[in-house]
Amino acid sequence: MLRATEILYTLTLAEMRRFRKDGRLVEGFPAREHYQRLTEGRRSLGLFQHHDAIAGTGRDPVVIDYGIRLFHAILNLRQVLLSSAHWLLLLDKGQYHKDQSKSFLHMDDVISAQDALPQKTTLTLSDEPRSLTVFNPTEQHRTIVINLVVDSPDAHIVDGETGRPIAAQISAVWMEPSRVSAEAFQLSFAAELLPLSLIVYHVIKAPAGSTPRARYTIHRHGNPPTVHSEHFQMSQLDRTEANTPLSLSNKHLQMWCSPETGLLQKLRLQSGLVRQVQVQFLWYGTRTSGDKSGAYLFLPRVEGPQAYSSSEPPLVRVTRGPIFSDITSCFPHFTHTVRLYHLDGHAGKSLEISNTVDIRSETNRELVMQIISDVTSGNRFYTDLNGFQMQQRRTLEKLPLQANFYPMTSSSFLQDSTSRLSLLSAQSQAVASLRSGELELVLDRRLQQDDNRGLGQGVTDNKLTANLYHLLLEDHKGEAKAPRCCAEMRGNQPPSPCRRVRNPNPI
Repeated sequence: MLRATEILYTLTLAEMRRFRKDGRLVEGFPAREHYQRLTEGRRSLGLFQHHDAIAGTGRDPVVIDYGIRLFHAILNLRQVLLSSAHWLLLLDKGQYHKDQSKSFLHMDDVISAQDALPQKTTLTLSDEPRSLTVFNPTEQHRTIVINLVVDSPDAHIVDGETGRPIAAQISAVWMEPSRVSAEAFQLSFAAELLPLSLIVYHVIKAPAGSTPRARYTIHRHGNPPTVHSEHFQMSQLDRTEANTPLSLSNKHLQMWCSPETGLLQKLRLQSGLVRQVQVQFLWYGTRTSGDKSGAYLFLPRVEGPQAYSSSEPPLVRVTRGPIFSDITSCFPHFTHTVRLYHLDGHAGKSLEISNTVDIRSETNRELVMQIISDVTSGNRFYTDLNGFQMQQRRTLEKLPLQANFYPMTSSSFLQDSTSRLSLLSAQSQAVASLRSGELELVLDRRLQQDDNRGLGQGVTDNKLTANLYHLLLEDHKGEAKAPRCCAEMRGNQPPSPCRRVRNPNPI
C-alpha cells in the first residue's frame, strides 16, 4: 500500500509540473498534506518493524497502539492514493477542483477498525455505467482477477476506453457455510494491466442471464447439507462420486482434492509432471510440566503434533466457473479455499490458497498448515530474507524441533533435480521443513501462560485472521528455464482497485 501510494503520488506531481509548464503544482492540490501523510505512513511502518511489534511479543495495550497507528496510516494513504488518481484520470485538467468534503473516488472495501478484516462494499448498479479504476503499481504487464460485490446477478463489465466487453463471472456471496446472500453477488473479471497504469472499467446492467454464473456442488460426508439459491445452480455429490477425488483443471495444471475434506492431494502440470502435494492441518500443544510455550517460546510436547480433527466432517463447496474454480472446506476453526484461475500467463500457473482462522475457543494450542510433497528435498529448504534474497536452510536432527523453524517474510520453496515447489505468502509466518518434501507454517497461536521472558502475560488476544498464499509447482525440464521468474511475478504487489462516486467531473 505504501509503495503503490508513493509511486502514484510521484507520478501525479510530475504530471502536474508537465501540465503547468512552469515547474509549479496545480493550485488546490494538497501536496504538502499528502506528503505529511506519506511520512506518517513510513514512520508507522518503520515503528512496526520493532522486534516486539512484528513478532507479537507486546502487551495488549501496546499491540492495540501498534494496530491503531497502522490503521490510521492505511486510511491516510488511501486518501493520498485516491486524490492522486483523481488528478491523473481527469481529461480536462484545467477543471480540477478539490473538494475536501466530497471524494471523487472510493476504495472498493472498507476497514471498520484496527482489528477488523477489510469488507467489500456493494456497488449499486443502475442504467448509468459505474466506473471502476485499477492501479498497477508494478513495472510489469499483468493479468489478474478483480473481484467486486454488486447488488445484481445481471452485471456486465466493459473496457472504459474501447467499450470492449470483458469476460466475467458471477459468483455467490456466502454469509455462512451453507447460506447464500440474496442481495449481494461477486463479479469477477480478468483485468489486463499495463505497467504503472491506471485502467478504467465500466460496470453496467446486463440482460438477465447474459453473464456466466458459477455452478456449485455442496457436499458433507455422511450428512449432506441443503442449500437453496434462486440465482445459482446448486447440486450435491451422488453416491458414485462420493469416494472419487474432486478435480479441477485449467490449461496449465490439474489438481485433485479429497472428497471428504476438500484438501489438496495431487498436482499435474501440462508438461506431464505429477507430484503428490497434500495439505493437512495440525495442532501443536505445549509441555505439561516445566517451561511452557508462550509469546517468546515454542515448546511443544515431546510426542509432537496431532492431526487436526473435528466432531463432524467439514462442509465442502466446489465452485466451477469460466474465470476461476475453487474448492472450499469449512472446518470449525478455519475455512480453507484452494482456487484455480482459468487464465493465461503466470496467474493461471499457481494455486491460490486462503485460510480464515479463528482459534479463540482453544486453550494452549497452535494451528499449523502442513504441505507434504514427494519432492526429494532432503534436509534443505529455502526462505527469503525480508523479501530481498533467498537463504538456504538446513534441518538438523541434533537440534530440538523448535530450533528448526525459520521466519518466512514472503516466500519459501523446496526443490530437487526435476522440480521446484514454491509457496508465496502475503504475510510473515514461521516455516519449517522437518522432513524431506514437507513444509509447516504456523497459522495462529493461543497460549494461556506467561513464558517467563519478560512479557508478563500469555497470547490470548487472537482475532479472526486471513492468510493468503500462492502454491507454485514448476518443472525444471519444462518451459521455465528460470523457475524463480514465475514465482517472482506471482509474488508481485496486488493492484489497487477503487470505484468512482456518481457523476462529478468526466474522466
